[in-house]
Amino acid sequence: MSTGAKKTWVGVGAGLIAVLAGSMVWLAGRGEKPSSETPAPASAPAAKGPPPQDMLRAVPCELDSLVEEYRQGRDSPAWRRYVMEQLRGILENLPPEQLWTKVETEQDPEVLEALTSLWVMRFNLTGDRAVLVRVLDKAGREPDPGREAAMVRALRATNEPASEVLARAESTRQAYRRWVKDPAPEVREAVVGNLTNEAARGFGRIQGVAEQAVALAAETSDPKTAAGLLGASSIEAARTPAVDSVRQLLRESEHPEVRAAAAKALGTVRVGEAERTMKALTERFATESSREVRGAILEGIARLGLSSAVPVLQKLEGVDPSMDGEIDTWLNLLASQPQTWNLLLRDKQALEHGRGQKG
Repeated sequence: MSTGAKKTWVGVGAGLIAVLAGSMVWLAGRGEKPSSETPAPASAPAAKGPPPQDMLRAVPCELDSLVEEYRQGRDSPAWRRYVMEQLRGILENLPPEQLWTKVETEQDPEVLEALTSLWVMRFNLTGDRAVLVRVLDKAGREPDPGREAAMVRALRATNEPASEVLARAESTRQAYRRWVKDPAPEVREAVVGNLTNEAARGFGRIQGVAEQAVALAAETSDPKTAAGLLGASSIEAARTPAVDSVRQLLRESEHPEVRAAAAKALGTVRVGEAERTMKALTERFATESSREVRGAILEGIARLGLSSAVPVLQKLEGVDPSMDGEIDTWLNLLASQPQTWNLLLRDKQALEHGRGQKG
């Protein structure tokens, strides 16, 4: 290659190098200057302060603090349920005497009921009857009827029906008998509430509860308490002596509300007691002077017999002409041949509601 040709190629190479170098500088310059289309870098997240005071209030797990939380939660049942769950959570590790001291010194009936319920749960954990004996002893010493009633209600915290549990030992057997004779209405109401609550656990078919309710109804001299107890439980599971006692109350009680409650209760007897009970109801209808009780007797007959009660009801027409309209109502409802009492009662209530709307 001649000297001139070499110079030419050297010049071309130098030019190419210069072009490449310039392109690199230009590209580097574009990288340093962001385009308007390049998104701006995200701003740093704003610092978050602590949540407002009391928004996520921590609940201390000490007994004293939790009891005060419960006390302050009077207007919030949901909060009180939450605090009770916390109390249940510490129960197993809580020194018994520490809890009992709180029960002994508490003056607020609502807080006392919660604390006593917590104490009664120790019986569920240990099976120690001394737990319940302490409750009965304190209730017997309690001068305030509201606090005594609270302690009676607290027995609902037992896993088993409390009336049955207490009836198994001589040292506790008389508790409910004393309470249904208590001069304070709130104590007697607590007994009715307890038996109603216990019966509901077994759909009204717990023999011990049914028989206890009947026995207590016969013991009390207060007609409202007796009527409440007779309505607390189905007596389907009750044995003959208890059913006989209810039939006796229907015949002999001087209080119409007790006789009415007895008539309705007799509508729930078992099949083996049905024939004698139907006879007792029809005989009483003929001699009964109270319209309220006669209406309850008709309900008891309809419930006891369902469709088979039709001929019995038909025979009662004319005994008391003022009740014939009520008898016709039951006969019309029974004509649909309902399979259960609940269906018949639903239809009866719907009919009465419709009449009330028209009136």
